[in-house]
Amino acid sequence: MKPTDFRETTTQAAITGSLRIGVGRPRIHGQSHPDFKISVDGDQCRIDDKPVASIDEWLRILETDRLSEVIGAFALAWKRPDGSMLLARDAIGERTLYYSRTPTGVAFASSVRDLLKLSDISRRLDPLAVAMYLTYAYIPGHRTLIDGVYELLPGEMKVFRAGREHSSQLWSIPPEPEQYLEPEASRTQRLRLALESAVRDRLVPQKPIAAFLSGGLDSSLVVALANQLHDAVIHTFSASFGRDYPNELAFSSLLAKHCGTIHHIVELPSKVVLHYLDETIGFLSDPIGDPLTVPNALLFREASQFSQCVLNGEGGDPCFGGPKNLPMVLAELYGTSSPSERESSYLRAHLKCYDELAEMLTPEFSTFLAAHQLESEIQPYFDDPRWRKFVTKLQMLNVRFKGGHHILPKVDALSAPFGMFPRSPLFDRRVVELSFEIPPQWKLYGSVEKYLLKQSVKDIVPDAIIRRPKSGMMVPVEGWFAGPLLPEAKSRLLDGLKNYGIFRRDYLERLLAGKLGGPRPRHGVKIWLLITLEAWLRKVFRG
Repeated sequence: MKPTDFRETTTQAAITGSLRIGVGRPRIHGQSHPDFKISVDGDQCRIDDKPVASIDEWLRILETDRLSEVIGAFALAWKRPDGSMLLARDAIGERTLYYSRTPTGVAFASSVRDLLKLSDISRRLDPLAVAMYLTYAYIPGHRTLIDGVYELLPGEMKVFRAGREHSSQLWSIPPEPEQYLEPEASRTQRLRLALESAVRDRLVPQKPIAAFLSGGLDSSLVVALANQLHDAVIHTFSASFGRDYPNELAFSSLLAKHCGTIHHIVELPSKVVLHYLDETIGFLSDPIGDPLTVPNALLFREASQFSQCVLNGEGGDPCFGGPKNLPMVLAELYGTSSPSERESSYLRAHLKCYDELAEMLTPEFSTFLAAHQLESEIQPYFDDPRWRKFVTKLQMLNVRFKGGHHILPKVDALSAPFGMFPRSPLFDRRVVELSFEIPPQWKLYGSVEKYLLKQSVKDIVPDAIIRRPKSGMMVPVEGWFAGPLLPEAKSRLLDGLKNYGIFRRDYLERLLAGKLGGPRPRHGVKIWLLITLEAWLRKVFRG
């Protein structure tokens, strides 16, 4: 899993930056233009429903202020004729872009790792970002773990000129409609057409494609649609963590047989995941404490042997009412969550370390957090009048936060070293916009999640998958850290983290001993969260 060199660095006056270019089929065209750098899947970006591929087309888009109309994945930097510097990121956040103000100007890059190569960027941890990571398992918003290094938001454009910066949004999540008048049948048909268009635009004609297939609804419907629309072989990939642990192979195999794909089951025992942990986390600009991170990277590695294009089902839960919203919705319906408690409920619903920050962090970090409450970071989103219904507020937060700062950056960072082009049709901008037109009761229909999404594909996805409850790919971290990986966890947490002054040792010892207490202590999930942080601090922060 050796990373491929895919960086290009340019220096223009006080502007220093690097943007990712692809391996294999290039993601950048016309490199003779020294003042223009762009990272893009040329055949995936569209304007006026036509592919945008050449450097001249991009320049015309910029010069005519039509960047907000581009559909697809891009990150770009442009030194404009007036000497100002423009940075922009695509609407949903499929590509990433980071920047920092330095003593000599502005530095930008498509990864934090590249920015840290510059000697005038200080390596200081941001305590609030650390607390965010421990709460979400990723870091939403502008902040990164490095103090003074910031991430461009999805759909954001930032202009630097004469020592000042100005930020604006190229695209924003659509506001909630005043009324929902369209009948269910018509809305279902429109959603099906949008899904077909999103999948079709991401296929490579007459070439084999790959697809991740968990056996859940989202990945299954993407494969089923691709099977109808594609004119070549489809390779599907599922992960197994061993016969001793639960899996979804019965459902993924059912869908693969239903669609006639060439199905690959990738065995990932704990020792394999541990072997690739450091390298995988080293690809990330910020740590992502999702136990699926290493399995995702290994699936990309396997899929790269068969295709450069890999489809996934990411986006179904954030856009269409996934089951993780249910606890908060029930609290809202039964009056157990007041407006002042919504922020805490949202943070607590991630089931990470929100309620334990005071007991796990050293006094220095806890003192800082007293003046920078995590709740205040998300309160403006709950108070925003553009989204009135509670389900719609949750959908907006999940698309903006989890989509743009966790899911999409993760698949982009983990696919790049293998020359892969990740495609997430359920995060297509047109699908996202349409999802906000769907009434909340057609997303969470009683106890049925993603109701309208299921209705739109029930003719091509087996009923057993339509009706099954959501479970997700179950990485057995609880069993791993109670058994084969416990010695490694002790070494990384007690020795590897001690020099950063972040955590109380007594908390780490109780966590490793399985003695946190409470109804759902989730020891394995929290240990994974911390060993991911330790690996990132060692591989990226310290370099």
